[in-house]
Amino acid sequence: MIKLGDFVGQKHPNENIFLKRGIVIDSLEDSYVVQWLWYDKNFWMDFQHTVFEELNKRYLLTKMSYHRDQKSADIIILSKAGKNGLGKTQ
Repeated sequence: MIKLGDFVGQKHPNENIFLKRGIVIDSLEDSYVVQWLWYDKNFWMDFQHTVFEELNKRYLLTKMSYHRDQKSADIIILSKAGKNGLGKTQ
């Protein structure tokens, strides 16, 4: 189960790549919130024009809420947080 502090990625539905990577900043019983920190610049066409770069930073590196039952979100845990949810085990 995805929890507070987990490092997660959003997988492409058909290819073996991650579209975005981020940290879970809130975890509730039925949902969680990811602060996206990184996106695949090639997939999102940053190289085409500076306008893509600005739009991508504004709209892709945001906070997004996901319902736990939403299987189509393709969110994968890349690294689990520690026992206290902050990356520490003590």
